[in-house]
Amino acid sequence: MVRTQIELEPETFEEVRRIAFSERMSVSAVVRRMIKDGLTLASAKSKLNLKLMAGIGSSGKRDIAEKHDDYLTEDFAR
Repeated sequence: MVRTQIELEPETFEEVRRIAFSERMSVSAVVRRMIKDGLTLASAKSKLNLKLMAGIGSSGKRDIAEKHDDYLTEDFAR
C-alpha cells in the first residue's frame, strides 16, 4: 500500500467514523473501500456512457456494417 494523507470536512469524518465503528473497521479501511467503490462506479458509468453514445448519430448510409473499414480509411485519409 501507498501511504497518503487527506483532509476531510469534520462532518464527513464523523460520518466515516460512525460507519467504521458500526462495521468494526478502521477509518482507513472504510475510506479505502469507499474510494474503491467510487472508482468502480465511475468506470461502470464511463462504460455505460460509451455504450449509450454508440448509434446516436446517423450517416444516412445503409451499408456501414459491411463497409465500415472502407469508410474509416476514407476518413483517416482526409
